[in-house]
Amino acid sequence: TDHIGSKTVLESMEIEHLTARNHGFIFHCSYIDHNGKAILFTAPSETGKSTQADLWAKYRGTEIINGDRAAIRLAEGQLLAEGIPFAGSSQYCKNRSLPIEAIIYLDQAPVTTIRKLRGYEAFSKIWEGVSVNTWDREDMELVSGVVQKVAEQIPIYHMPCTPDENAVIVLEETLRKQVSK
Repeated sequence: TDHIGSKTVLESMEIEHLTARNHGFIFHCSYIDHNGKAILFTAPSETGKSTQADLWAKYRGTEIINGDRAAIRLAEGQLLAEGIPFAGSSQYCKNRSLPIEAIIYLDQAPVTTIRKLRGYEAFSKIWEGVSVNTWDREDMELVSGVVQKVAEQIPIYHMPCTPDENAVIVLEETLRKQVSK
């Protein structure tokens, strides 16, 4: 049986703490570089984050920065996705910092659809993927403030989808319309 050692737990707690104190949080997501901007796929484990990242790499040649986690940080007024030195079950673990284009909350579905989330719904879908020391009140306050800024400033989409190129096409069209507005 695999056991998580106390050293691993302590290291992860310290990283969460340091990230919180530097205006950010650790986020459970697959992180890809889409034309110099970050797209972050988030969802509960085994929903298809890595699958969607792999589809973008296969069909659009995008680079996967991290398949399991990223840091999201507010730096000089800009929200950035940053690679972190943990790959989880993924093989991808690159040190790259990019402005965030969109966050996509995934579900599995027989047909791909997409809709923009706003307000509390956007905040709660992001919060699901946040790693924070819940017993540290100051960390919680700092992180919830950054999550609120993400929910207000970054396009958040809910995309129930299929594990095929159609999901890439639907998201790509949505992002294209977003830019042209």
